[in-house]
Amino acid sequence: MWFRSFIKKHGLRYIRFHDLHHTAVTLLINQGVHAKIISERLGHGDIFTTMNIYGHALQSADQIAADKLKFLFADQAKTQK
Repeated sequence: MWFRSFIKKHGLRYIRFHDLHHTAVTLLINQGVHAKIISERLGHGDIFTTMNIYGHALQSADQIAADKLKFLFADQAKTQK
């Protein structure tokens, strides 16, 4: 109940307390934290559990990584001309 009171007091949009858990994991993934580390922090018995639950976020992070590499190589190609 304290969480619901906190949200109302501060005028925040309601989310379930458990949603903070998912948000934290997604933020860690998008910051490039290795899935094994996240899995251990969550207390999952194996990394496959984490991958099954958060695979969609990992795919998004993979796309971000690919875009960064593309930008890096494009930038280097410009400086070599």
